[in-house]
Amino acid sequence: MVLQRASHAVYETKYNLVWAPKYRKWVLRESIRDRVGDLFREIAEHHGFEIEEMEIAIDHVHIFLSFPPR
Repeated sequence: MVLQRASHAVYETKYNLVWAPKYRKWVLRESIRDRVGDLFREIAEHHGFEIEEMEIAIDHVHIFLSFPPR
């Protein structure tokens, strides 16, 4: 258990998010799968999120992440 520190807070927040394309179509294959992973990492870096774990299936994405309280 590692506590994160911000200027006015000490926190350890973990979130499990599941993202699915419309109608859970099987579109997350090959190059699209790689691109989706890159986009999620890019978005996390831009917003200051820390992705603990990410798994991309053919019809959904599981993301376990942490971010500071705002």
